[in-house]
Amino acid sequence: MGIDVVVSQWGEAIDATLRERLPELEIVSVPRGVPQLFPSRPYALLALPIKPEPPFDHQAPDGWPRALRWVQLASVGIDNYPRWLLDAPLVTTANGTSSEVIAEFALACILAANKSLPERWIASPEQWRLSAAPPLRGSVLGLVGFGGIGRALATKALALGMRVSALRRSGAVGAGLDGVEQAIDIADLFARADHIVLAAPGTPETRHIVNREVLRHAKPGLHLVNVARGSLVDQAALLEALDEGRVARASLDVTEPEPLPAGHPFYTHPRVRLSPHTSAISAAQQDALVEKFVNNLQRWRAGEPLHDVVDAARIARGY
Repeated sequence: MGIDVVVSQWGEAIDATLRERLPELEIVSVPRGVPQLFPSRPYALLALPIKPEPPFDHQAPDGWPRALRWVQLASVGIDNYPRWLLDAPLVTTANGTSSEVIAEFALACILAANKSLPERWIASPEQWRLSAAPPLRGSVLGLVGFGGIGRALATKALALGMRVSALRRSGAVGAGLDGVEQAIDIADLFARADHIVLAAPGTPETRHIVNREVLRHAKPGLHLVNVARGSLVDQAALLEALDEGRVARASLDVTEPEPLPAGHPFYTHPRVRLSPHTSAISAAQQDALVEKFVNNLQRWRAGEPLHDVVDAARIARGY
């Protein structure tokens, strides 16, 4: 069965591109949030994450889902969507659409920490003092998660001469990427890495995977980067580790909640670099989302399996 209508929450810029690429379809722009428009003709929904953050306190809206055939998410993770939306006949994620830009952001954080930026910039001749920075080559990058972001970052790090060690829930990490070592466990990773980047999904299994026990194993001078989900980190435990100097620096693009409340220590902590969940945002990511949907639509029309279908078993486990 075909798709006649696309109900899109992705914004006018993307919708305009879709109208050019798919003139045979009706593209209907709707606001972000709980969907309210349910066409009677077969339709696909291009969905943005729904606030408030989980746990969700709202039910499926009246009329849902009517003639819905397919939901294409704008994100890789499924944790910011209510269960009733994920129970749609077919749900696909945006896996791969932001891997490169997020990997670049994480690498920028690593370089800034390694070269002590912006602390090394000076504003007067009185500050003119020579200072040394360690080479990045030979340092160890630890990756928690080895999906699209992890692989993209590993490629860049290896090109810079870093050693890369990764931990992946599904097992082997080195397939197709020479030079990536397999970490024994997360404690082993924290004990050996100079920089650790969290790039795992937010699930019940990964909640507070970085906790007090893990942080006790931190290599002196560790730099922690989180570009995944705030739920991966026990923030109270991280604050203790930062205050005690067991973690030298934390670059956090995500927190729990978002934004953190006014007065939270992370806003002013000298060892924290905080950004507002911005690592994935770029014009390139919008183009990639369009390509993702158009490619999957072509596969739909050809009767071929779609890319990055959400695993129903994962939803049943509570994401």
